[in-house]
Amino acid sequence: MNVALSEETHRQLKQRMENGGFATADDAIRAGLELLKQQESLADFAPGELEALIAEGEQSILEEGTMDGDEAFEERRRQRNVMRSKST
Repeated sequence: MNVALSEETHRQLKQRMENGGFATADDAIRAGLELLKQQESLADFAPGELEALIAEGEQSILEEGTMDGDEAFEERRRQRNVMRSKST
């Protein structure tokens, strides 16, 4: 697979490789993907769920002014649990 990278991403990859952090760009990208996987699993979010939650929170701020973060996360978890129970 060929991937098009922005100049900034290319610069960051090159810098990481030059500084000895990664031998190849593939190593750096795999490390980033692994970190994302860990973050999602530690927070008990399904892939893409965190992004959806952030978008939902941003939208609610635009619509309602402000929103308590803990309340938003709890509501999203409740919705997720309802969807999971329906699928089993």
